[in-house]
Amino acid sequence: MDNVPSEKPRFIKRVQSLIFTIAAVMLSIGQWSDTKQMSIEVYEGFIAQFTDKIELERLSKVKVGGNLNFIEQTFGIATVIKSSQTIKNLEYRYYPDSKYILAIAAQNNSIKGYQVISLDNSFYPVLPFSEKKLGGFVYSEYAPYFDEIRSDDVNLTYYLESHSLGRAGLFFNQFVTYVGYGASYSESVASGNEISLLNESMLQKGQDQSSEIINKLRGMIKPNVFSIGDIDASTAADMLVTRYEYAAYFKGE
Repeated sequence: MDNVPSEKPRFIKRVQSLIFTIAAVMLSIGQWSDTKQMSIEVYEGFIAQFTDKIELERLSKVKVGGNLNFIEQTFGIATVIKSSQTIKNLEYRYYPDSKYILAIAAQNNSIKGYQVISLDNSFYPVLPFSEKKLGGFVYSEYAPYFDEIRSDDVNLTYYLESHSLGRAGLFFNQFVTYVGYGASYSESVASGNEISLLNESMLQKGQDQSSEIINKLRGMIKPNVFSIGDIDASTAADMLVTRYEYAAYFKGE
C-alpha cells in the first residue's frame, strides 16, 4: 500500500480541530477564562488517552532539591501524607495518576527525593540521568552490580536495589524496584515467586549464600519503580506504600 497515513494522527487532528472550534465559539461570547481552562483540560485529557506525553512532561519537572510549592502547582495537593519512619521531620507526599504514583520525600518544603511507581504496562517513565526507561530492562541490564538490596514479601512484595550515581548524577542515590502492585512488565507471578524464594533463602543462609537466586532474579525481573535523591535504601523502601495502603488510597485512580 502506497504511503497510507495512519488513522490515529488523522483522528487526533480532527479532535484538536473540534476543541479549537468550541473554544472559538465560546470566545465569541466573552467567556475567555472558563474557555481557556476547559480547552486545556479537554485537550490534555484527550492526549493522555492516546500518548504519555502529558504525564512524562509533568514528571520531568520533578527535581531533587526543588521547591515543593512549585511541584504542587503541577500535581495539585497531595492525596496522602505520611511521616517517615527513617528520618525525623521528613514526610512523604503522594500524587496518584491512573498511570503512576508520584511520591515526594519532603523536608522544610524542599524535595529530598522522589519516587515514581508505574501502574500501567504500557507506561515507560524515563529514569533520571539515564536514557533507560522502566519496563525496558531487567536488573542485570541496568548494572552488573549493586550497592545494596532490600526485599520483602509480607505486607508488601518488593525487591529494591541501590545504585550510587556519582558525579554525573550529582552524587544522588538511585533505587530501582519491583513492587507487586505495580506495572507487570515481567511475569508478575514468577516475579513474586522469585522474591519469596530470595527472602526465604536470605533468612536461612544470608545474602552471601543467596547469590544464585539473586542473579536469577536480576536476569528475569523488570523494575516498575525508580526512586532518586539524597536518601538511603531504607528511606526509599519506607516510601513504598503497602499493598493494603495501595488498595485503600490509590486503587481505581
